[in-house]
Amino acid sequence: MHRTTWVELNSTALRHNAATVRRLAPKAAILAMVKANGYGHGADWVADQLQNRVDGFAVARYSEALTLRAAQADKRILLLGTELDSALLQDCAAQKLDIVIHDLNTAKLLAKTKLPKPITVWLKMNTGMNRLGMNATEFTQAHHLLAAKSDIAAIHHMSHFSDAETVDHTSTTAQYQRLSSVSRSLCNSQQHAPISMANSAAIIVHPETHLDWVRPGIMLYGDDPSATLPADALHPVMTFKAKVLAVRDVESGDGVGYNRRWQANGKSRIATVAAGYADGYPRQAPDGTPVLINGQRAPLAGRVSMDLLTVDVSHLPSVKPGDIATLWGENLPAAEVGQHCNTISYELFTRITQRVERVY
Repeated sequence: MHRTTWVELNSTALRHNAATVRRLAPKAAILAMVKANGYGHGADWVADQLQNRVDGFAVARYSEALTLRAAQADKRILLLGTELDSALLQDCAAQKLDIVIHDLNTAKLLAKTKLPKPITVWLKMNTGMNRLGMNATEFTQAHHLLAAKSDIAAIHHMSHFSDAETVDHTSTTAQYQRLSSVSRSLCNSQQHAPISMANSAAIIVHPETHLDWVRPGIMLYGDDPSATLPADALHPVMTFKAKVLAVRDVESGDGVGYNRRWQANGKSRIATVAAGYADGYPRQAPDGTPVLINGQRAPLAGRVSMDLLTVDVSHLPSVKPGDIATLWGENLPAAEVGQHCNTISYELFTRITQRVERVY
């Protein structure tokens, strides 16, 4: 098949990364984050590869949950914090979805909503992230309110760390203690509510926070947000590739691309690659952002345009049209590219557009 721009998605790497999660958190159940179309990797594909390796999946939108439920008839699927009304609560119960309740008003609404099937609820407490979640008083009220409802199958307790990847562990420890303390006050040994706090960074750096459920996201896709794991602990799942369309010689002082941002200091060779911001490559990428061509590094030279980008290959005389450029992935971490572009691997992965072919 003729390809000019594509991403390769490696199932072996994905399963390896899930095994790393299991090794780091052997006593916890795993709730794999597959929101945003599996961080741009394809939620159905990720779930299919991991269905026997994790204990459930989580998404952020009801439409994502429905799509995933069609492919995963019996797996636990958690709908993360969103707006919930009575009709949607009933639909979630009918679809056997777990739901996150992050405010007291929704807990009260659920308490008086007749459900077609019992539902599992994850109560979210705000312990310092200050996005979604209840304070301790509201959280306690919501727990008691829903514990008295006959069609609540189970209640879980959860929160979200704000900076588990940082060297200073003060905030993470305080957040962990806040939820743990409130949860203990609500449950005795006969009424234990499973607790979930650990995201990828906490799974790696804070084993004391693994508790009952861990929620790996970016580490499943090959990035270590803590930058502390050995190099082979996680493998990149996505490799973004494109063909070299042209190679041309330019003279000293010649500019390349819009506004001639990059100008040659001497005679140079420029490779034009079939990828641009319409494919998801960041327009803000500065000159010098690394690209691999035939496995060798070369710097971006000139402004990224809609369909094309240009690379200085003066030191690579063998580069020719038809050669393959790797924009991130194997041997070029997305996190490194993200640092050059003042962003993170999460955004790079999720901004890949529909016109880019997926090769599984």
